[in-house]
Amino acid sequence: MLSDLDSLMRERAIDVLVVPMHEAMHPSFRWLSRGAKVTRGYAVKRLDRDPILVTYPMERDEAAATGLEVHLASEFDFERIFKTAPNPSLAYAEFFDRVVRASGAPISGSLAFFGNVPIHLYISLIEQLEQRGLRVHRSNGEDLIQLARKRKEEWEIEAIRSVGARTEEVVDGVRAMLRECARGTPMTIGDLKAFVSSEIVRLGMIEDHETILSQGRDAGIPHSRGNAAEPVRKSVPIVLDIFPVDKTTGYFFDTTRTFCIGDIPPELQRIHADVLEAFTRARDAIRPGTEARSYQHLVCDFFESKGYPTQRSHPATLTGYVHTLGHGVGLEIHEKPAFHLHDSNRDTTEVNDIITIEPGLYFPDREIGVRIEDTFVVRTSGVESLCRGGRGLEP
Repeated sequence: MLSDLDSLMRERAIDVLVVPMHEAMHPSFRWLSRGAKVTRGYAVKRLDRDPILVTYPMERDEAAATGLEVHLASEFDFERIFKTAPNPSLAYAEFFDRVVRASGAPISGSLAFFGNVPIHLYISLIEQLEQRGLRVHRSNGEDLIQLARKRKEEWEIEAIRSVGARTEEVVDGVRAMLRECARGTPMTIGDLKAFVSSEIVRLGMIEDHETILSQGRDAGIPHSRGNAAEPVRKSVPIVLDIFPVDKTTGYFFDTTRTFCIGDIPPELQRIHADVLEAFTRARDAIRPGTEARSYQHLVCDFFESKGYPTQRSHPATLTGYVHTLGHGVGLEIHEKPAFHLHDSNRDTTEVNDIITIEPGLYFPDREIGVRIEDTFVVRTSGVESLCRGGRGLEP
């Protein structure tokens, strides 16, 4: 939330922050600029003020469509600066110096940069800005924009809910194809993947990374994309992990289901039941204001009581429970809060966080991999699932 960004800036004595966008859109700029459809520009945020956009004449209307205050780079003598400066670092230093001073931020205050920037340019740029008397904030690695994005506004929740509803349509289609396969229609993993890719596009989304659709041994490697040439097999797990992004808003969704067609082996039934129990325990336990990693401990406790290795009991394990419980979701597929057990992780679950819960168990040598995942909104009394599909093995 934007109000959270002001609090974070105040706590760190940051008076103004700049999120540049150099030809490639990224989540920090998209969020702060209200999704401005520009190819170059700068989102400038003063403490306790709305952001402003600095852009170029060709895109002034697109910038103005955001409703934010817009300034053209030419207002800061951009052309002269970049024509006469001996190198890009000195040019950008003078340009940003003018932008910051024009924003009204106190020159004695602190300036911060966030977003994806060319490191070779900005290392030198920071030195040049400090020579001009500006104090540049040194981060310890934390991303203030991502921290501020953690809690979602209601319109963001609805945007993610919309992606979820369309994602469920794709999953429904995969279920239908698997039922046809169970009745004897031959198909390959590639046929399923091609359907998923085409449906994602048809429904106004983008397959930002290739969907995980794997079976048997591949399903036992959590992020194996699967072998497209393989015929769909009976009596082995088929893992579908789908995480598309909306083409317009940029918001992601994430869900995983594990299916099996034909006779379901007893071992697979047992492992699936244990994963579903871990999922249910975590889902029912989560409350706002608690450490996210406590739920990773909860699931490790359960799996270890069943005799499975976990990352906690066997940190280098490649079998059993080999990953963390979930992650935040938003303009990036992996956001705050994190659930890992690192000593430095103090992330908490808060009202209006969007999170996943996705326990899994993996035994590639036994051709078994099971993962169940929903995307949730954290509410005052627990979590609300944004998924509607069943979680059973039968498609």
